[in-house]
Amino acid sequence: MYRHHCSHIPLQVQGKALIIVLVAVAAMLGGLTASRFLLQEPVEFRAASMFPEPRQLQPFELVDGNGQPFTEADLTDRYTLVFFGFTNCPDICPDTLNQVAEAKRRLELMRVEQSNLPRVVFVSVDPERDEGQAMLDYVTWFDDDFKAITGSDEALQELTRQVGALYVRMAPDESGFYSVDHSGMIVIIDPEAQMIGRFAQPIDTESMVADLFELSRRG
Repeated sequence: MYRHHCSHIPLQVQGKALIIVLVAVAAMLGGLTASRFLLQEPVEFRAASMFPEPRQLQPFELVDGNGQPFTEADLTDRYTLVFFGFTNCPDICPDTLNQVAEAKRRLELMRVEQSNLPRVVFVSVDPERDEGQAMLDYVTWFDDDFKAITGSDEALQELTRQVGALYVRMAPDESGFYSVDHSGMIVIIDPEAQMIGRFAQPIDTESMVADLFELSRRG
């Protein structure tokens, strides 16, 4: 009976075969590594418009609903969503805050850690009517963790100019009531207090959740 023995194959041929096998294995592993790298680069955000380069926030000082100073240092350690508006806003402000609150609830259901959930900061551009407890009550109606800040026009513009937000107070009507036209975007701040992108109106909730989940993975 015929039996095949490797020892019958010349050593030179065995050596060449081994080299071929090793090259093939190395190529396969290299391909897997490259595929993994390509899968991680770059992430396509569905709703957020991300800036090519982060933009560091410059110093500003506003006041929160408890009357405490709020500065750029309070926008560190986690991702932050900054939205501008006023408590008498009839539609876009409550709609947007409700949408962000819903996105946050969905992230919690997806078991995103509390420390990786976005901080939400509502900046009132109507300081004459929005200050103290009234402003705080307004935002916490949507979510207990939402923060509200405001300040004088001069102080507000230290922030609005940096992020490209605009607001204009309209002339009051016969009753004295007035409205405020303002930017509806949501600015995205990273844990180093750098502007990295924004959500522009209209915002799809599902897409926002997907983008915020991706940011939460970055920690």
